[in-house]
Amino acid sequence: MLEISGGRGKGGLRMPKHADQQTTIENTNMPTYKASEPKQAAVYYVEPGTYEVEIIKAVEKTSQAGNPTIKLDVAVILEGGVEGPKMWEHLTFTPKAAWKVDQVLSSIGRAVVPGEDVTVEAEDLVGEKGVCVIGVEPGQTNPDHQFNCVERWLFGDEKAKWLGNRRKPAAKTDKHIVAKSNGFVAQPADETDDIPF
Repeated sequence: MLEISGGRGKGGLRMPKHADQQTTIENTNMPTYKASEPKQAAVYYVEPGTYEVEIIKAVEKTSQAGNPTIKLDVAVILEGGVEGPKMWEHLTFTPKAAWKVDQVLSSIGRAVVPGEDVTVEAEDLVGEKGVCVIGVEPGQTNPDHQFNCVERWLFGDEKAKWLGNRRKPAAKTDKHIVAKSNGFVAQPADETDDIPF
């Protein structure tokens, strides 16, 4: 048994403030960690829809059935490039699951040639961006808690159309207001700086 009086003890634990107070510590193997700057929690959920995503981690694994798999950590890219919720995606290299590998590779801009043998390295996928339809699924331990999931990856014309619509700035027109006897009518702007009177 260890008795400590006053101040801070081992590991920064607060001890009694007065020298005449004593604290008894039964177990001196207290858990410790390295403190860091507190951060706000990341957004963990977005409404279902289509989003740009980034592969932030890729790890080669073996599935329960013994097949080669790459586990992807995918993050939604929010407004202003802020990293949003993260979700997992698994690429399993079997004939039945090849369609998903093709979707992912096409979505991140890789050429997919039918019938071609392709080797995929996990580390080559990190940092790549694609477009996904994001859905929701209930939590495994608490079905009331919802999490995002990748429903499918967009590629080709569908991806290009979504990106085009998303990045299209609103058309701006500069119009002069011209007085008319029955109200105001918008007129196209003159190309000159001349005042019309």
